Amino acid sequence: MADDMFFTRDGRALRRGRRVAPRTETCRPCLLWQAEDPETVYPGVVMDMSPYGMRVRMIEALPQGATVTVQMMRDEEYTVPLSDPVEAHVARVQPDETGFMDHGVRILQKVARRKEGRRVRPPTDIPAAPARATRMYTMDITLGERRRGRGGR
Repeated sequence: MADDMFFTRDGRALRRGRRVAPRTETCRPCLLWQAEDPETVYPGVVMDMSPYGMRVRMIEALPQGATVTVQMMRDEEYTVPLSDPVEAHVARVQPDETGFMDHGVRILQKVARRKEGRRVRPPTDIPAAPARATRMYTMDITLGERRRGRGGR
């Protein structure tokens, strides 16, 4: 990808980008709304995404630093949702050369907490099976008693 590696400003070194995960190119319609104003819904298109963020192209410009909810849609009419909505944070807003506004949004990762379970203890009323006695077998082979060839010498 273009943002994985880049040259430094002086052109002497090649540096790795700041992306945590590579982006996947998409062209998926979505709806956005701010946490402060959930009644106002903005249509947009997700241009690329990763597990940690996405780039959304819209006509309107949302304020940088706003907390938004992104709902990806299955169709261009914005009627059928594709997945559950995700909470995101607008990290940057850049005008596009075609007149649209590109929004870089960072997905807010929900912390998964481990549920404390109760310990499972083995039942004490069932007696343990007795260990079987092992038997040892011995086998004696004397090298001189082996038969060789036809004559049995």
